[in-house]
Amino acid sequence: MKTKELAFKSLHVAHLSHDDAATLFQFTYEIAIPVREHMDTTANAILDKLIADTVACSAQVNRQRKSALSDTVKELRKTCNNLLSEIKRTIKFNAQSRNQKLSEAGNELKFFFKPNWDLNKKPLGTQMEETTFMLKEYQANDALRAAALTIGVDALMTELQTANTKLETIYLTRIEEVGSRPPSGTNLRPPANESYMQFCTAIEQAARYTPNDKLTKLFHEMAVLRNEAHRGLAGKKNSSR
Repeated sequence: MKTKELAFKSLHVAHLSHDDAATLFQFTYEIAIPVREHMDTTANAILDKLIADTVACSAQVNRQRKSALSDTVKELRKTCNNLLSEIKRTIKFNAQSRNQKLSEAGNELKFFFKPNWDLNKKPLGTQMEETTFMLKEYQANDALRAAALTIGVDALMTELQTANTKLETIYLTRIEEVGSRPPSGTNLRPPANESYMQFCTAIEQAARYTPNDKLTKLFHEMAVLRNEAHRGLAGKKNSSR
């Protein structure tokens, strides 16, 4: 790839919700920390500031946003993640079965799940949206539903759909509740936004002008996180129309 092609797509970070921004910032510094020895002094200094600003902003927002619904959202997301894990374990096990019928069904579902294998690692908004889309595709495909029945995950898929729908409903209720409150406790968000954007610029420039395998990989991983955040933002805009 030519260096001029190494440029992040535009992302309006300030338009992200506090939850999605915090997730984006945290995931970014978590994938950057293991390769920080390959960064220059400036990038490392910005990374330290990003970590500090994100932790401070998240703590402040959490204090201001404490809601009785927050624990429910966490529990429902945990339920969805546990269901996803159980479904994936069953698919993987059956895909390796010596029984041809079970193996074929498992591999068909494994191929279907491949783009969504790490749904639980995505920002909550993106996870809910992509789970809904995945389940719609599943319900519309007779072969997939037959494969799920064959290996015994059909009931789990139904449970996942129920849990994800409930999670979306409760999450939106929480957002509306928080949105109805006067804006307060968010004065630490702008510094966190700025640190994130500065870090993106530092990594973008490093990947262009002083590249190495670790930094190039980090650049592409950060680009994926940014694209996911952008899709989540676009989805919310479309749903509000």
